[in-house]
Amino acid sequence: MTSKIPDITPDHVARMVMLTYGKMVDSKPFWCFVAVKPSRQDELKKRISSKTFDINLFEKDGFGEIVVSGEGVIPPNDIIKKVSGMFNVPIRDFFREVDEGAVISKEIERVKKELGAQ
Repeated sequence: MTSKIPDITPDHVARMVMLTYGKMVDSKPFWCFVAVKPSRQDELKKRISSKTFDINLFEKDGFGEIVVSGEGVIPPNDIIKKVSGMFNVPIRDFFREVDEGAVISKEIERVKKELGAQ
């Protein structure tokens, strides 16, 4: 008996971890690590660049999950290390451009292979 591997979408297997910045209502700066659904990443980037992004509505608007946030310009090193470990993402990848499509494709292939082996 062969089992059919189900269709796997990027949103099923991945979240893109991003470090975002902004200002709170009282104009103090904040940083925030978010885990974004791949299907919503482009829209989020547009909202951030157009200054229409509201971190308070991030989860409600269906973008993904807030991982951790805090006041200040940049997160403390221990927080960066912790988030890096949680998502198995090299620290340098938080601060440079990454080919998200390649990362997601690799993860989909890994999951399909794992499901095929069952």
